[in-house]
Amino acid sequence: MASEPLLVFGPWSLRYDFGPVHPLTPRRFGPGIDLIRSLGGEPGLAPEPVPEAALLACHTADYVGLVRRFSVDPDGPPAAGIGPGDNPPFPGMHEAAAAVAGGSLAAVEAILRGDVEHAFHPGGGLHHALADRASGFCIYNDPALAIARARAAGLRVLYVDLDVHHGDGVEALHLTDPGVLTFSIHESGRYLFPGTGFIGDLGPGPAAGTAVNVPLEPYTGERAWLAAVERLVPELAATFGPDLVVSQHGADSHALDPLAHLRVTTTAMGAAARLVDRVAHRYARGRWLATGGGGYDVYRVVPRAWALVWLAAAHRPTPSVIESGWRERWAGEAARHGAGPLPEAFDDPPNAGFPVRPEQETADEQAEAVVALVRTLVVPTLVREAVDRGWWSPLADPPGADRGAPATSAAGPRDPAPPAGSARPTLVRLERSLLDRVELAAGVAAPAEAADLRAVLAPALEDRAWGVAAVAGATVVGLALAAPSVSTGPEGRGRGVVATSGGPAGVDRLLALGVAPAWRGGGLGRALLRRLVDEAPAERSLVALVTAAERDVVEPLDRATRRRIAARLFDAAGFREESVPPSVRGADPDAMAARRPAVG
Repeated sequence: MASEPLLVFGPWSLRYDFGPVHPLTPRRFGPGIDLIRSLGGEPGLAPEPVPEAALLACHTADYVGLVRRFSVDPDGPPAAGIGPGDNPPFPGMHEAAAAVAGGSLAAVEAILRGDVEHAFHPGGGLHHALADRASGFCIYNDPALAIARARAAGLRVLYVDLDVHHGDGVEALHLTDPGVLTFSIHESGRYLFPGTGFIGDLGPGPAAGTAVNVPLEPYTGERAWLAAVERLVPELAATFGPDLVVSQHGADSHALDPLAHLRVTTTAMGAAARLVDRVAHRYARGRWLATGGGGYDVYRVVPRAWALVWLAAAHRPTPSVIESGWRERWAGEAARHGAGPLPEAFDDPPNAGFPVRPEQETADEQAEAVVALVRTLVVPTLVREAVDRGWWSPLADPPGADRGAPATSAAGPRDPAPPAGSARPTLVRLERSLLDRVELAAGVAAPAEAADLRAVLAPALEDRAWGVAAVAGATVVGLALAAPSVSTGPEGRGRGVVATSGGPAGVDRLLALGVAPAWRGGGLGRALLRRLVDEAPAERSLVALVTAAERDVVEPLDRATRRRIAARLFDAAGFREESVPPSVRGADPDAMAARRPAVG
């Protein structure tokens, strides 16, 4: 396997060209690829147009035919988003766009073959194109096509979109597939194209919870942006269990970008790229396809953003300064386009050198609230609480192989069905000593891997958590876990704790209730929850908040079905349904809250 990341660039990269006044200009490749070369990177894969059949994995035949016609006759009447404006037709447009798709498809094929762990396609990342329509400078959706290829190979895919615009096309093309989790952090659609990507856009049916959107207010700065990425992406990966990470590194979230209004820096972009690399190694065996995307400050921002992605993929430190020769080669052209002087360092000064104004401080505070709500909606309670209480970190070194964990990732085979005539599992108090004697079945509860679940439970049980386990032989096949509620006061702001009605005093929170897939359908979940209630301290109430986050990532149910099952379980255990916090209800109408009152 090659040690260097596979860099995707070639003559066809320059042919995706909407004209000299269009913001998405192939001029980006001159300084961008040259800066990567100054670091020792060399293109190793030249994109080529893929056959039409490859495009049909995400696009309709009628749409591909339309693009072909525009390629021959650019003067035809506007149709399917192609025409004057964002997506003006040009001769050879189909072939140029098919070559962008070809670059990402060839890169993911190299990853699937095991030729490389990491690949970077700077000219890719055309994330707005839809099945039958061009959008936002994007004709064919190369990230979505790469994801479709990986899904055809049976891999689960985590998609991380860091562009300032919502990754609407990738999300839409995989919205109903529970095996693809899309994460997009972007300037809110209330202010910026494409006008989508709101917190409540969680996905439909069994895929609910696999569309994750973090919309930010204009002027949000690097601190809040990076904090959101660092908080959410590892937790989502730990919960979802991807086999491949695909990312889009649009540089248009930068403070200097002319088309948007965030205040992100190259420093934060480089840190985010390194985080994606760590996640890929921690959860996807290192398999990572990175693409470019937007970015319209061609000389001061885009080259550095691309170079920082390449450095992250190459596992090399960021140099303190940019080679003077690169600045000399591009200073004249940059000046002619009104983009000077060129920076001397890869990283920016704090806040890109801009003063922090009140509107940025306000936007940063709002970003913390957005992240807290998003976590409540898409990160399981046990994972959130484990991180917030310091029990576990999703980026910690992976624990040793759990004796009950499958050899493959969370996408691998589930435990086989219990043998015919198997005895009903025994319900026992979940104690630290028990964990030393038993295995954990796959799929009992989040995190996705049994070894990580064990790493969460051990410190939890030493820190006032308590629960009940269903044990079959020497294997835990179900569990119910609770712990005293943490404070939701100022010290907990932004940490994802959304309280049900009433304060935390005298309240325990249900952290997890799960049964291994092979043991479901026999009333074991109901028995676990009833036993947990029986074990609860009489003077304390027990509360639960169930959102789209509480889902089996491999064998998911429709969101309405999930709610009905939860309601039956809570009713059988003496819980009373109560009001869901308004912010949660507004984003997840199927969320429910329940409380088992204290006795006496």
